[in-house]
Amino acid sequence: MPIIVIITDKHILSAPPLSESPMSTSLLTAKTRIALPDSATLIKQAAAFYREHDCDVTGDGEQTRISVSIGHIQLSSTETALEVEVGAKTEVDVIQMKSAIISILQGAAPDADLDCRWTGAGKSNGKLPNFCELTVGKITDLSPHMRRLRLHACDLDAYDTGSIHVRLLIPPRGQQNPQWPTLADNGMPVWPSGENTIEQRVYTIRAIDAKAGWIDVDFVMHGDNGPGSAFAMHASPGDVVAMTGPLGSALPEADWVLLAGDETALPAIGRYLAEMPGHVTGHAIIEVANGSDVIAVPTNSQIQVQWLFRDDQHPVDRSLIQDAVRSVEIPDAHDRVYCWAGVEQADYKPIHTYWRKDCGLDRDRCVAMTFWRKAGR
Repeated sequence: MPIIVIITDKHILSAPPLSESPMSTSLLTAKTRIALPDSATLIKQAAAFYREHDCDVTGDGEQTRISVSIGHIQLSSTETALEVEVGAKTEVDVIQMKSAIISILQGAAPDADLDCRWTGAGKSNGKLPNFCELTVGKITDLSPHMRRLRLHACDLDAYDTGSIHVRLLIPPRGQQNPQWPTLADNGMPVWPSGENTIEQRVYTIRAIDAKAGWIDVDFVMHGDNGPGSAFAMHASPGDVVAMTGPLGSALPEADWVLLAGDETALPAIGRYLAEMPGHVTGHAIIEVANGSDVIAVPTNSQIQVQWLFRDDQHPVDRSLIQDAVRSVEIPDAHDRVYCWAGVEQADYKPIHTYWRKDCGLDRDRCVAMTFWRKAGR
């Protein structure tokens, strides 16, 4: 197994998952004003980030509007300040949008003072969006490198949606009463430090029964080389973890679907296959280390599942997953097609470019996401 380093961290919040298909209407809005002398430059940097993630960006450096999957961001520059408006359909999404844009601005200008107060929707009670504490229940090994934890909690209705990703908040090992992060007035989380440090990683809800009060989460096992793997490897019934979210968007309606990814994307592919309607055709391409990592991915659809094994060591032109994606013939009826990939960082851009430029798919008909990156990259 390769050493896996998940790209998302506590400073880059929900920006990549926001970059799926844009939405046109936002019902709830929140606004803030940040004292910054050169805000036009910062707007251009934020716009470039979202363009790179295939979002719809309009306007110039003084007035820019960014449309993302759950809402919009309006950035306006004055001589002395940056004015920000975010909009979304729900209060929770507004809170997530606040955190996303402030984190992007913070990354672009780490020395700037981004202290601000928001007015309008998305008022915070000091907790992260849909914060939920969970306890570990049943533990199941699905393969040598995949472990499923059943996590129990009350009031999971907010997570029983088409948005299947969450942020797991992982406390230090052995802590039964962790200090969880809180939400500051500027929309950014305040994270405990030192011996109370909380790690966070994005995972997929593989299955959920909100009424019974549980979710299943599958973890790629690669030893102590990451907080998620380490948590799953040492987990015992009764251990505590938390989550916030959900993240991402539901898959759009399609008659033909291509799903592609390695073991980090396997839980998402498995859930998509489980929920796919029976009339849908297409392909699911899953790359794993070897045959022992193959697990059941039942589906009522007509999608054909193809497993790629890295230990085959046959020559490739690009990478196993890139070559396999390019070998699939995409139907001409693009308005009924959808392509999705969750891959290592080096595979993200080539697959995204191939679908958008070579195949001519619109942004709402394909999405490629970076799920992890190799150590040292």
